[in-house]
Amino acid sequence: MFRQANWIWCKNGQSPDLYVNFIKEFESGEKATLKIAADSNYTVYINGKLAAFGQYADYPDFKVFDTVDISEFIKPGKNTFAAVVWYFGAPFFTYKPGNAGLIYEIESDGKIAAKSDGETYSRRAKDYISGMCHAISGQLGFSYHYDFKGATDWFEPDGERDGFEPSVTVDGISYDFTPRPIKKLIMRERKAAKMTMQGTFEYPEERVNTQTDMQHAALSFYFPHEIGKGTTSFPFEFEAKKDIFFIVDLGAETAGFLDFDITVPEDADMEVGYGEHLVDGRCRTSIRDFTADFKLKAGRNVFLNTFRRFGCRYLQFFIHTNKAHIDYAGLRPTEYPVNIKKPELSNLLRNTIYEVCENTLLQCMHEHYEDCPWREQSLYTMDSRNQMLCGYYAFKEYEFPRACLKLISLGMREDGILSLCYPAGADYPIPSFSLMYFIQMREYIDYSRDKSLAKEVYPVLQRLMKTFVDRIGDNGLCRNFEDSSVGAIWNFYEWSDTMTGGGKESKTAYEAPLNADLSLALQNLAAICAYIGKDADGMKYAETAYKINQAIKKNFYNEKTKLFNSFDNRDFDKYSVLTNALCLLCGAAEDVDKTVILQILEKNGGEVDGAAVIPNTLSMNSFRFDALLKVDGKKYKDVILNELDRDYLYMLRSGATSFWETINGDYDFGYAGSLCHGWSALPIYYYEILNG
Repeated sequence: MFRQANWIWCKNGQSPDLYVNFIKEFESGEKATLKIAADSNYTVYINGKLAAFGQYADYPDFKVFDTVDISEFIKPGKNTFAAVVWYFGAPFFTYKPGNAGLIYEIESDGKIAAKSDGETYSRRAKDYISGMCHAISGQLGFSYHYDFKGATDWFEPDGERDGFEPSVTVDGISYDFTPRPIKKLIMRERKAAKMTMQGTFEYPEERVNTQTDMQHAALSFYFPHEIGKGTTSFPFEFEAKKDIFFIVDLGAETAGFLDFDITVPEDADMEVGYGEHLVDGRCRTSIRDFTADFKLKAGRNVFLNTFRRFGCRYLQFFIHTNKAHIDYAGLRPTEYPVNIKKPELSNLLRNTIYEVCENTLLQCMHEHYEDCPWREQSLYTMDSRNQMLCGYYAFKEYEFPRACLKLISLGMREDGILSLCYPAGADYPIPSFSLMYFIQMREYIDYSRDKSLAKEVYPVLQRLMKTFVDRIGDNGLCRNFEDSSVGAIWNFYEWSDTMTGGGKESKTAYEAPLNADLSLALQNLAAICAYIGKDADGMKYAETAYKINQAIKKNFYNEKTKLFNSFDNRDFDKYSVLTNALCLLCGAAEDVDKTVILQILEKNGGEVDGAAVIPNTLSMNSFRFDALLKVDGKKYKDVILNELDRDYLYMLRSGATSFWETINGDYDFGYAGSLCHGWSALPIYYYEILNG
């Protein structure tokens, strides 16, 4: 905890997308420890060397501090502490706005050697361009803009200090600190990269913005020897008649920080785009704003950003000059440290799938679990349930899921359901996802044997469950959620026909998948109660689950088709594999003819009485597979393993180095389908439990 430090900021106040420099000189012994926290993110230099980066994703009223050993950067006598703090100041799925601030202490030999106070000097950064508020996506947050003509040696000992003034103490930020609950990220060495495309470019006459301009630019391809000196690897020297571009292949899906070393003969603008594929002959920048802007200065330009991770395989550089020397252009992979398991399965294909699943998990695992490293980097309950379950086998690690489950518990809304993401200032909550929290909490105890978190957050579990149980009507079913006074609510289940919700037709209705999810949540909460000695509560929850199962059967089971309908007010001629998997799994199908249900679950679709049964997507296979295994594990074992082999081999043959959001790849969601999505790592779990 901090002994003497205060929250500080620069005199100029706070505004969205603001970069501030801080500087202080101090005396130290041979060993020193830095404690630090910021809103929103920080990078620290000690004596001009990068020493720490990466604020934990916290809430305004749940502030997390880091403790970093900086002894290797300390020298006898005078030392220099320098920090850049990036204040987001706007709501996204990855950030809930608080007040801008930095707090730090450096301790050496049991004494405070430096602290955040009025003797720490600060200024608005001159190199990062503040206030652009250039959002990559509504989920992810801002990108950045950088001017090398404003870059100086200010963070070096005895460096440039123009414009620095004493910092001011700021109010409205919590001093109730929590130590970082997980390990710090590791930034690896430069990723090996090669040029996969190069030549000259021209932007459209009527320019719109960087994201659209890069997508629509006219590109002229040249072989490397036609446009410069070198091979497709770096270093490379360009010389052309027009402005030059090149596209870098990192060889695999990678999450990390942009890193380049580029020399130009004159001042020049440069745009950098990034993406997961080159289907369009370039990175797909126009569907989201996957870009960053730079103003290069004449001479050498060396850049490493430790604020915003890019998730991609390809980077494209558009430089507005006809000559350039490229010593390196790529990413520094940035990873959470885990022990990765070497699979020893029954054949090479399954070993390969397992290893690619591990890479998928790793690229979606930083300050917290992320649905994808490319367009969102957001923590969801549904996505993270799969990530946790697979990670228990792949990494044998429990600290990270525990921290994420705690973070989720802090996302309770005024209306008694959980936010969509954590932490989040922008919100569009999904009730069915709130119910997944009970499943992942029970599974965490199953694998870690740690009951302490469930005891700590039990009031949250109770309140969350009460929100759903209180909506049970005279028919024994929980009514779906209309928009509340807190805001819009999304009655979503998965990305398949009839299951996406959100339309007017889904309001004031009873929905089978929601009630099946509720039954599963109640059963998992009953198991949690048994773990933590709340037996009376557990019996009550188990009894409620049984009653809901009976109501699901009575209201949704169709005796003619032998399938469960999804809704009570629409789509009676459309059946969903997911709905039927959930109804079977929760126990609502205990006393009915399951023959047709099992047929459509085994095939993931089909046709019944002329009506097509809608398949479920990759993310929901866990419910379908578990339903089949519940009925007959021996019979359906090979069905599941063979399907995993087939679908994931398809992705591998399509060049996947990580696994996709859906089997449709990048063409889903308006050409924004993620090619690296944590929830698709499920083969790890099923290969393990089925001894694949």
